[in-house]
Amino acid sequence: MVEEKKEEREEAASAEEAREKEEKKEPTEEEIMARLREELDKLTIKDIVIQMMSTLSSLGYQKLGLPESANEKYKDLNQARLAIDSLAGLVSACEKNLPADDFRAFKSTLAHLQITYVKKAG
Repeated sequence: MVEEKKEEREEAASAEEAREKEEKKEPTEEEIMARLREELDKLTIKDIVIQMMSTLSSLGYQKLGLPESANEKYKDLNQARLAIDSLAGLVSACEKNLPADDFRAFKSTLAHLQITYVKKAG
């Protein structure tokens, strides 16, 4: 009887280990692709444009060398100008399609980038 219980515990432990291994198993390429398709299906153009504007504003600051303590080595005013001009085009195109708060935030960021560019380009 003691041996039977010991065997049952060992079998239960073995089954638990198998479940844990299955849960930790890396997803297949097909599973990854299915998840990516699901996520892409959820995206909207507005989501993409907002991400693009965020990226352009971040890169604009970096290419202006700001903050100087971290980004002076990345300073490139030609690249900063391209980021600013691109952001300006997107902000202008999205005025009626973004929530007012988002639009104001990007417009303010754009103005700050433009003013900073003028000061740095001298």
